[in-house]
Amino acid sequence: MNCVKLELTDSDNKKYIIDDDFELSQFKINDEIISNICQKWDIKTLTHLSLKLGVNNMALVIENYTLTDTVYIEEFYDIKSYISIFQTRGTNIHVTGQTIQTLQADCKSMLLSECNIDNLQIGTFHVMETEAIYKMDKVDLRDVTIRNLDIYAECKNVNIQRSNVTELNNNGNMFKDVSSTVSSLHLWQNTNIGKLSIMNAVDEFKIEDSSINRLLVRSKLLIDKLTVTDSTIENCYGFKKEHFKNPTYESWQWVEKSADNDRNLRERADANYQMAKELYSTERKGDKLVSNLFDFCAGYGYKPLRIIRASGVLVLLNTFLLTILKVVSILSVKAIPVNATSVCKGFEVIWRNFLISFASLAGQINFTLEDGLPYWLSIIEYLIGVILFAMFVNALYARYKE
Repeated sequence: MNCVKLELTDSDNKKYIIDDDFELSQFKINDEIISNICQKWDIKTLTHLSLKLGVNNMALVIENYTLTDTVYIEEFYDIKSYISIFQTRGTNIHVTGQTIQTLQADCKSMLLSECNIDNLQIGTFHVMETEAIYKMDKVDLRDVTIRNLDIYAECKNVNIQRSNVTELNNNGNMFKDVSSTVSSLHLWQNTNIGKLSIMNAVDEFKIEDSSINRLLVRSKLLIDKLTVTDSTIENCYGFKKEHFKNPTYESWQWVEKSADNDRNLRERADANYQMAKELYSTERKGDKLVSNLFDFCAGYGYKPLRIIRASGVLVLLNTFLLTILKVVSILSVKAIPVNATSVCKGFEVIWRNFLISFASLAGQINFTLEDGLPYWLSIIEYLIGVILFAMFVNALYARYKE
């Protein structure tokens, strides 16, 4: 025996309670059925409709119902209900305390609280029957357990809190060249998702105190703003920098994990570099200068070829300083005439100092202590060269390690 208790409220806020026990396996809500009840009870204007269910293996269908915007479905005292199939088309629902095998909903807004659902499908009727995008205002899931959730609608706001979802596929729409936009996708308060795949544009994606085991990219994904707070995302697949309008540290983490799973060493190193750059951007004063030098010399340890650039700059700088010292020493004795011979000798001095600087970088110092400042410049260049070589080895390891 299935128990259904209807509560109706009219425009004067007067409540009418109707109890019904029946043995049928299906219960329908539509304008004709509810209008007959309103006529029987002399309800002029219906403002609220709620159902309290104590059923077992029953099908519930809400279709062609327009008397109220939302139908509220609640527990029947402490009786545990089991709904085999629940379908709503065009009517918003507010469901609490139900166990549902399959829920198919095409509506503008839905709230599910303290429910256990095997399969939740949103927008499936519209996808099968029309060639237009189904647009939805809000999906609100609170304290629910869902095995499989498929969304085939452009839902503006998706809120999931204190819930467990084994698999969530936010498909948006099934059109190849049309992108759907989610204004807000919010996972918070210890929400756990086993597998989450997204193929929408998302204006704001916020994850707080939650966990995702597998996060996958589908086509047409573009995230405008991403915020991750005290949350864990174990594995990511398919993320590229192009999927983020304003990349953050968390964005690059997802790119790095995706590249690591794809065995793409180049993208992984680039993502690690961007993460280090985000972290070092908070440095101040002297630490900021050191971090900028580290970036210039070795890309925070992830760009080994920058060592060549840094070494070249060091050699040219020392060449310039040695040449200046040579010119000053000559001018202290005599003037330098401006002619072709002086120009040729000048180039010879520059070339010789370049070779000396290059040799000094490798530890082959041509000066002695008696030479004064040129000797110490070569020593300093050699020591910096040792540091650059160590950076080079570390960068190679960081970039190409497995």
